[in-house]
Amino acid sequence: MPMAMNAGSIWADVLARHGDRPAVRDDDGTTISFAQILEIAADFTRQLGPRRLIFLRTASSAASVAAWLALLASDHAVLAIEHDLAPERLAALVGLYRPDAIIDPQGATTPGRSDILGGTTLHPDLAVLLSTSGSTGSPKLARFTAAALLANAAAIADYLGLGPYERPFLALPTSYSYGMSIINSHALVGACIEVTAHGVMQAEFWDGLSSRAATSLAGVPFHYDAIRRLGMDRLATPTLTTLTQAGGKLPAPVAARYAEWAAANGRRFITMYGQTEAGPRLTWLPPEHLASHAGAIGLPIPGVSIDLIAADGGVITAPGVAGEMRCSSPAVMMGYAHDAADLARGDDLGGVLMTGDLASRDTDGILSITGRASRMIKLFGTRVNLDDIDAQLARMDVPGVAFGQDDQMRILIEAGDPETVRAALIAAFSFPPRGLLVKAVASLPRAASGKLLYGALGDAWEAAT
Repeated sequence: MPMAMNAGSIWADVLARHGDRPAVRDDDGTTISFAQILEIAADFTRQLGPRRLIFLRTASSAASVAAWLALLASDHAVLAIEHDLAPERLAALVGLYRPDAIIDPQGATTPGRSDILGGTTLHPDLAVLLSTSGSTGSPKLARFTAAALLANAAAIADYLGLGPYERPFLALPTSYSYGMSIINSHALVGACIEVTAHGVMQAEFWDGLSSRAATSLAGVPFHYDAIRRLGMDRLATPTLTTLTQAGGKLPAPVAARYAEWAAANGRRFITMYGQTEAGPRLTWLPPEHLASHAGAIGLPIPGVSIDLIAADGGVITAPGVAGEMRCSSPAVMMGYAHDAADLARGDDLGGVLMTGDLASRDTDGILSITGRASRMIKLFGTRVNLDDIDAQLARMDVPGVAFGQDDQMRILIEAGDPETVRAALIAAFSFPPRGLLVKAVASLPRAASGKLLYGALGDAWEAAT
């Protein structure tokens, strides 16, 4: 029987194929090649020894992206976290999972610090941990093998037709599964990732998009709504051929507007759907279907199959009937981790994921989301577990509950000053202020049993001053 590869061998082989080709370049012009990334991986092993649990604090720089790829190509297991994650959230993650080192965006390591506990037992196949709830720093993590992320990267490269000539303009963080998938899929084909720390509202963003000859741009609904308001003529850079969107549902009229613009200007606008737990991409809407199916999530990507499951557990075959999406994919996570002990676990899911999202399929086989079965929203592209917000309110000794919809989280509280609570939540979770609203009520709607009536929260919000 052949000897099994270590967790990073398959990614090391991928990077080695591209030699001295540039892998990543940032706003300062710093350029790092694939060969240099493999040297960084070797340095990490020399500094840290074999097979460690590493936290990587990510930033929008060439050094940060290179560190991510180097760790992916090593035998270490890595959790990518946002550089501006609130200190108390980072401390909680460190205490819970006991990493052996934290690596900052410039590649410096911090082994031996008093708050770095170490000693966590890792399953031999574990390569990557991803946060399931974006900037909340939720202790619930998704566990992945290196092969799973490679499978998703290969599928993305397939349906997008990626090649080494691509120059994706990346403003999304590495710690966000969408941003990670852009890095992985382009590294797979030997493309150079043009990473930027600038946002779409800054002139430097648009200058960089043009001067660095970007071929593609990825964004969440917030980005595309902002670009529409700024003027879509900003996208008229000659080298820019592909726009991709994920991270939440783009309103159908906005999607239709981009479909019209793309068709008129010889570009591709591609909407996609995924979940962090799926590595992350699951479906895509081919551009030829966008005009007639604006707002739909499309078709399964290569290697993925999707069934719609009725409440009784049966598989729905009739068009137009909604059910929970059950996805089979080689990129599905091994399972969740809630603490360090879970990092020794094997594959709990066998490549099958119940998404918690409800969808229907039309006569063309195209899927559309109809609702959610869980308490998750997307806040400007970041997936947020509302239970995490409720838990923070409890820690603040504020009776309250979070609810709402994509890009607008609402908090009802029974005690305290709404503006004080709002400021505290923004500070704790690094939320964009425009996405969070807080109101006070005399009492939250509850049943006689004392159970919170989630269905009545909307009416209570409207009645509140």
